[in-house]
Amino acid sequence: MLVKVKGLVIRTVDINESDRLITLFTEERGIVTASAKGARSLRSRMMAATQLFCYGSYVLYKKGDHMWVREAELAESFFELRNSIESLALAAYIVDIISFVGTEEAETELLRVTLNSLYAVSTGKYPLPLIKAAFEIRAMSVIGFMPDVSECSECGRSDGDFILMIMDGNIVCDECRKKANEIKEYVYEDSGTEAISAVLSDGARTAFNYCIHCPPERLFSFRISDEDLSLFSRAAELYTLNHLERNFQTLDFYKEVTRKDAVH
Repeated sequence: MLVKVKGLVIRTVDINESDRLITLFTEERGIVTASAKGARSLRSRMMAATQLFCYGSYVLYKKGDHMWVREAELAESFFELRNSIESLALAAYIVDIISFVGTEEAETELLRVTLNSLYAVSTGKYPLPLIKAAFEIRAMSVIGFMPDVSECSECGRSDGDFILMIMDGNIVCDECRKKANEIKEYVYEDSGTEAISAVLSDGARTAFNYCIHCPPERLFSFRISDEDLSLFSRAAELYTLNHLERNFQTLDFYKEVTRKDAVH
């Protein structure tokens, strides 16, 4: 029986001399892993469509307990994201998150957000920290960890600076914060039993709200100051890592290469 799917290659493993094992994030079936026989050969028609970050149409069939690729047609390679190590590192982090949170159930919106994010990285039109944070928050919202940053969870205030309570998924204003015990910021590995939080300026909170509720195709179409972007990016990362309860080597690599770029 043949199965036709559209999907994004989010992981590849080279096998033998010319075969390739690919993991697809598909519209129809979520995460699917299949072997592409001879895909690494220069003469293979499947070579282009079975590389990392490629989006296309695939005809699969099952043999025994394993899926195989019979046909593969490339629709988009996002080739330009390979023009810089920073862009490539961010793209790797994005698909790493999808590999971790994806299931065998169809999730069309999450795929769309991922494709839009890779396209944004490849065009170079937006700052990478903005793309990263917007993707993190929208992806977390789609999979069931949507935070409520519309107003203070204690008094209902909706303007000014706030503290994002990471694990509660809500915000408190400065006044309510002063009435409570001191709130500290922690990364996941060191959080222990303390309250995990991050500062959100009014601009950073507005960015959070926008990324949660905007149409997917408009995810990166907002302006934010450098100062607010720094807070937005930090809070989005903390929110993601703590709710997923892990770190990512691809994130560490992205930070390393962007740090070196900033120094130079």
